[in-house]
Amino acid sequence: MRESRFFNLSLLLAVVLVLLSLLLPWWSAQRTLSHWQQQIHQQLPSLLSQATDPLPSLPGLTVLTQGQPPADQSHAWWFGKLSEIQQLNLEPTPAFYVLDTQAATEQWLSVSLPLGIASLLLCGGMYYRIRTQTRARQKYLINLLNNPDKNGVAQGDTLAQAIIEQLQHHRQRQDNLQRELDEALQQSQRDNLTTLGNRYAFRRDLTLLLANENRLATATLMLLRASALQDINNRHGFQAGDQYLQDISRLIRKAIQSRMGAHAYRINGSDIAVLMPGQCEPHAKSLGAELQQELYHYQDVHELDCAAYIGFTQLLPGQSPESILIRADSALAQAQSGEPNGWRMVLKNSDDEDLGENQWRQRLQSMLDDDRIRLVVQPARLLKPSLPGYNEIFTHFPNDNGGVYPASTVFAMLQRLGMSMLFEQKIIEMILRKIAVNELPAQRWAINLTPASLQQSSFLIWLERVLLRNPNVTASLVFELDEHVLEHQLTNGKRLFDMIRRTGARSAISKFGHGYGSFRLLKDIKPDYVKLDPELVRHLLDDSANQQFVRMIIDLAQRLGCHVVAEGVETDEQKRLLETMYIDGIQGYLISKPVPLADFKGLTLTSASTGS
Repeated sequence: MRESRFFNLSLLLAVVLVLLSLLLPWWSAQRTLSHWQQQIHQQLPSLLSQATDPLPSLPGLTVLTQGQPPADQSHAWWFGKLSEIQQLNLEPTPAFYVLDTQAATEQWLSVSLPLGIASLLLCGGMYYRIRTQTRARQKYLINLLNNPDKNGVAQGDTLAQAIIEQLQHHRQRQDNLQRELDEALQQSQRDNLTTLGNRYAFRRDLTLLLANENRLATATLMLLRASALQDINNRHGFQAGDQYLQDISRLIRKAIQSRMGAHAYRINGSDIAVLMPGQCEPHAKSLGAELQQELYHYQDVHELDCAAYIGFTQLLPGQSPESILIRADSALAQAQSGEPNGWRMVLKNSDDEDLGENQWRQRLQSMLDDDRIRLVVQPARLLKPSLPGYNEIFTHFPNDNGGVYPASTVFAMLQRLGMSMLFEQKIIEMILRKIAVNELPAQRWAINLTPASLQQSSFLIWLERVLLRNPNVTASLVFELDEHVLEHQLTNGKRLFDMIRRTGARSAISKFGHGYGSFRLLKDIKPDYVKLDPELVRHLLDDSANQQFVRMIIDLAQRLGCHVVAEGVETDEQKRLLETMYIDGIQGYLISKPVPLADFKGLTLTSASTGS
């Protein structure tokens, strides 16, 4: 651009100089012709009056005639009228003459041509020098832009110094803008409350993991649901809820900080996801157990019913994000159907889990509307004739293929869809109707309550009203809750068991005997029945320490007025050993397999021997 401008200026200067070299000599030659014409007009009249032949000769005069114009005419048109035949009016005969335009032209060209050539050479030289200097200056400035260094600039070179200052200012602004852009980009992918990644960052990183070209690369997705958020917001306000989420986020950061490549994200209001490389099962066992203990402690300190639930699943390159999220959500829903702060792991999708929420909602609602819930009963054989029979009622959920849905999947979906209370109420109402028309005397019917029942105050109010409607049926009911559920929801558990006693029903702790903490729970709750964990019974024969522990449970429970029933009894050896411990009852496949409640006519010796 600058070189083109200098070329144009040089060309303009050359044109001007050439024009001047042409016009100035031409003007001088024309002045000469005019001078000659003036001399002729002054001197010719006197010369013609003195002599007539030959005609006088004057400078610049080429042709002179009297009376008639000459035949020759000048062709030097560039001199205008001075090149034409001139007429001088004299008495009695006019004179005609022609100026010497050839000599004037030669004079003009002799000066104009050298001047023109000199002008062109001068302009060419000037252009070459300017172009050389411009290119050198341009190269110097380019080097200066690429390597700005004030020390290498001459003292008086203000332009170079100004360029360096502007360049440094520009680069500083560019660095500031880039830093602000990076901060804005990080901020756009970070949750403001917890400072974890947000759902956009989660989706980006999940997509990158699934797009890995190494098909053997595995990773784990952990999904944690801060289930107490809504309750905290309602009871203590949104500020307390925000603090709760920040606390849960800190627990997660602490747990994953030693795991290489693990990143946490808050993907919605109450859900926090963690992506980490490696196999799912080892991560789930170690991280699940660690977080569960932290959540139990947080629950106790803040007097919550539950702090959070956790679900784990495996992901492999090539899988779809939707199927992975469905598995993680299913694992989380299964965890919510179990003990507080629990975790579950789902490694593959089942056909039922792949159903969308709308499809599940329709199927579950259809079960409610059409009473498509199957009740089965598994009786226990009580070893003391004075005790009423003990029959535990379970629920099966038939599907359209003639089989049944896994109970864990159904309860997980109920929890996810917020339908747990509806199903619990429906099941209890169905059981009460069946018991009311059952003609078996001296029987007690055990109903399993889900962990969600402890977290619903409205459910406890409803249950109390239902139990008070028919005291005769209520007196035959036993409500069971697992020990690990009561252990971490002791306050709610006491409230539930107190209500059960007020209505005339009875209570039971199932899967009892996880450790010496069980004895404290037994003392605080004081249930009517204690049901030993099947794991204790399974290892009873080959573990003397386990036998001693079971003897302690039976002895203490019976001293507190509780009846002890052993679950999971499958062999005669287990039965005989338990009898020597003076256990009150035995339940398991050795006694009877679950049978439909509608067909149940009571436990007989025949059925017991068949089971054995």
